[in-house]
Amino acid sequence: MYNVVDSFYAGEISTAALAALGLSFPVFLLIIATSGGLSRGASALIANAIGAQEEDKQRRYIAQSISLGLVVSMVMTVTGIVVAKPLFQLLGGTGECLSMAMAYMIPIFIGSVFFIITSLSNAILIASGDSKTLSKVLVVGFFLNLVLDPWFLYGGYGLPAMGITGIALATVVIQIGSSFYMVSTVVRRGLLDLNTWHVLLPDLKTYREIAQQALPASFNIMSVALGFFVTTYFLKSFGDQAVAAFGVTTRIEQIGLLSTMGLYAAIMALVGQNNGAGNFDRVRHTMRVANRIGLTLSLLTSGTIYFFAQRLMRVFTDDPSVIEIGVECLHIIMLVQWSYVMTSTHLAMLQATKRPRYGFFESVLRKVLLPLPFFWVIVWSWQFEIAAVWWIISGTNVFMTVITVVYAQWVLRHLGKTKLVV
Repeated sequence: MYNVVDSFYAGEISTAALAALGLSFPVFLLIIATSGGLSRGASALIANAIGAQEEDKQRRYIAQSISLGLVVSMVMTVTGIVVAKPLFQLLGGTGECLSMAMAYMIPIFIGSVFFIITSLSNAILIASGDSKTLSKVLVVGFFLNLVLDPWFLYGGYGLPAMGITGIALATVVIQIGSSFYMVSTVVRRGLLDLNTWHVLLPDLKTYREIAQQALPASFNIMSVALGFFVTTYFLKSFGDQAVAAFGVTTRIEQIGLLSTMGLYAAIMALVGQNNGAGNFDRVRHTMRVANRIGLTLSLLTSGTIYFFAQRLMRVFTDDPSVIEIGVECLHIIMLVQWSYVMTSTHLAMLQATKRPRYGFFESVLRKVLLPLPFFWVIVWSWQFEIAAVWWIISGTNVFMTVITVVYAQWVLRHLGKTKLVV
């Protein structure tokens, strides 16, 4: 929803600003991939330690995940500032669009430590069964963003007008407050003792354990960014309107997938703890319930977005070309929205049972390797219209969902019966 609000106010500036946010989205996803991968890896390990009643191991994973997050965030900030402009140029960013994308992303990279620490604090709470704290923080943050975005954008009350940079700074300011509150909650509940500061000193063995779980999850999310790069690279031949429309539809699609994010968190806690405790029937029961809920919610949300696609696009832009392209995209993508949900629930189960590697291969195939040759032939060689891009994305998702469900269900059936590695 932060991105949705940011897109709304970027649309108030110009189509170029909206295209800049669309251009910056895959780069922004690099931060999300890093924080998300670390949090998923840490959450899986912590939840399994809780289920196995290994308190020392639980506390070690908690402290070292925060420590690793601080180290990674410093590397992320420096790397991001250096590589952002070349990446934008590779995606076809030029002139005003390129300048705006840079103005938006530099503050985001500087504030990346707060994104990562908030995410890791939430992973700790999720693993121990608390999914409410972050939801409260995000609700408050969302409403603050509604106030801070226009204030920082247009200026007033002692602040100068900062344009698209102000939109980014509003998000960073809220993340700073969120991270301090989340860490204080973890400390207050006795999950992390900051009085013994030495627990945060790097323990390379624990770093390696977390990384083995986190890296596949990070690459999984990062491949989404890579897939976005690939799609945007081919879309640029259709013009800035196509890139802007893709950026907007992605944000609308995220709204429809909110239930998936909630289910992922629930599965990580319930499956992780029960897997650690050896309650494998409970794991299977959790997945049956989660899949029923996921399918029901996805059908409701995708149907709503399908029928209100034009109105939703008009919330972000009044450019008729962007609206037309976006509506066509949503009408096609919403037909297969259920496939995202089914993939996500089963990947969450694999992560929670400490089998994260499949998720990386699945995402690379779905987002990059499978669509790439089709994009190349159909979009460039045969010069089909833009609708071909949306059909390629949809078909690839359904194909990979079938493979994922078959594999994950096989793992579920064999839990507790044989030692599985992947």
